[in-house]
Amino acid sequence: MAALAAVGMLGLTAQAQQTQVQQAAAQQTAAQQGQAQQAPVQQAPAEEMQSYRLSSSISVEIPTSWHVSDADEDPSLGVLAPYAPPFHFSQVVMLTNEKQSAILLLGLSDNPLMGHDSYWLDAQMHAPSGSGMSLLDVLFYFFFPPSHACMDDALQNYTEATMTPSSEDAPPTMQVTYACPHEQTLSGFYSAQVSSGITFEQTNSGPRAYGVIRDFYLAPMEQADISGITFYSFEAQREGQIGRAASARYNLPEYLQGSRSEFFWAIGAPSPFPFVADSGRNVPLLHVGYASAAPGSNNRAEFVRLLHGIKLK
Repeated sequence: MAALAAVGMLGLTAQAQQTQVQQAAAQQTAAQQGQAQQAPVQQAPAEEMQSYRLSSSISVEIPTSWHVSDADEDPSLGVLAPYAPPFHFSQVVMLTNEKQSAILLLGLSDNPLMGHDSYWLDAQMHAPSGSGMSLLDVLFYFFFPPSHACMDDALQNYTEATMTPSSEDAPPTMQVTYACPHEQTLSGFYSAQVSSGITFEQTNSGPRAYGVIRDFYLAPMEQADISGITFYSFEAQREGQIGRAASARYNLPEYLQGSRSEFFWAIGAPSPFPFVADSGRNVPLLHVGYASAAPGSNNRAEFVRLLHGIKLK
């Protein structure tokens, strides 16, 4: 009996010790979880900002990862000016962000939209390329036009051709399409994404010049009032994917292969938007263009973030 009692006491002691060990382990786990919950979450440091003043009343704050493009990368209409949409720019700033493989345009122009309304603007910007004032025309003429060398060569071929206009119902009697090579730069990449060349043609109403535009999906127009400025925003999504050859030629990051390039254009002015003439209020139009390619399906959030950096004095 004494032996059985001793064995029983040993069993109870072992169970008590096991229970104490389990309780200690549970307390240690709870303490560790509490420490993890109390530990402060480290946030990525905010990116430094810089400011550009477009006029005495309009400025923009953007991250310092953006820098002004080289002079030879700035778009210029050159010989295409007579055929471009009716915006006459008084100022244009082009910026590049290599980290994001993106390009930004900030510009001020006169106001050819007076006498119209937002419905008219929406219809014009969603018209086919070559119509005169479509979004694709804006991207071709003002954001990523062909190089000056290509425009000069195309114009030389065009002017040397014999032009004999026919009847009003007949197609143009002379048309020259010139394929433009694109420089191996980020700007050259986006230019190649927009168009493959220029077409000059002669009609009975006069000469025309327009881009040979790639295939795009045009998203619906969006309106936003930000910091006292009314913006009408438009988006063109390239339908073809970025392939390995394009990535290698333009020295793009490998993660961009298989993604699509996107182009945004916003036209803004201090609210209310000046569709109606006002003798006491003569304000220029603000243009914001943004070209980006990212693995995400849409870069609109980044574009809207840039619009929020624009301030009205």
